[in-house]
Amino acid sequence: MIEAVLDVVGNTEPNVLLGNVQRSVERSLLWFDFDESSQGSVCLVGGGPSLVDTIDQLRLRHQNGAKVWAMNGSYDYLVGQGIIPDAMVMLDARPENVRFVQKPYAKTTFYISSQCDDSVFEALKNYKVVLVHANTPGVYELLEHEKARPVHLMGGFTTVGILALILAKLQGFKRIFMFGMDSSYRNGEHHAYKQTSNDGERIIDAMVNDVTYKCAPWMAQQVTDFQNVVAEFDDVTIEVCGDGLLHEMAKAMSN
Repeated sequence: MIEAVLDVVGNTEPNVLLGNVQRSVERSLLWFDFDESSQGSVCLVGGGPSLVDTIDQLRLRHQNGAKVWAMNGSYDYLVGQGIIPDAMVMLDARPENVRFVQKPYAKTTFYISSQCDDSVFEALKNYKVVLVHANTPGVYELLEHEKARPVHLMGGFTTVGILALILAKLQGFKRIFMFGMDSSYRNGEHHAYKQTSNDGERIIDAMVNDVTYKCAPWMAQQVTDFQNVVAEFDDVTIEVCGDGLLHEMAKAMSN
């Protein structure tokens, strides 16, 4: 991939993030902890355009026992396809992301970052929520004296997709399938479904194996994060399903 200096700026002010964390840790919630008991496979599902092409493959894997973890808007999309996710992961702190948890199911475990908005926790107050801590500025100082609950600060990522990948590994999954994690546009579309919050975002070119992809800066950064994170996954098999920039990078890394 052609290296570039990417101006990937957070979408929420640091003081707002820290305020969200301060309030979320006061809630009576489970905190994420390592667990090596999940020895099977898991499908991590983003909302990239290729999800439309691979939904039948995803459904078959789920029917054969693989867990399905959704991210953000892919949760409702999967429900609409008759697939109730076993888990959902959310990282983004913007208040409008409460729209992704308006129709939760009891069978789903919600891995929600402590930096998420209060409205998300309120929407999920009667459901199973596991609090996940991102290593954003000020969180270490806030939690350094915590003794009663496990404190694991997750770092090395900028997107919810890579956070989900890290959590799946720490839960003991040995085979990880990534669906809808294209990290690029296809025919001008950024998602398999309508998601207006991404409309109008800045588009750049990224190249792998002489193939050029259109992507937003956060998508290109996600590919870089993927390269760095999977370098530590020597005991896990990862398959990127579908197509797009991330799929092409995964192929290049396997050769």
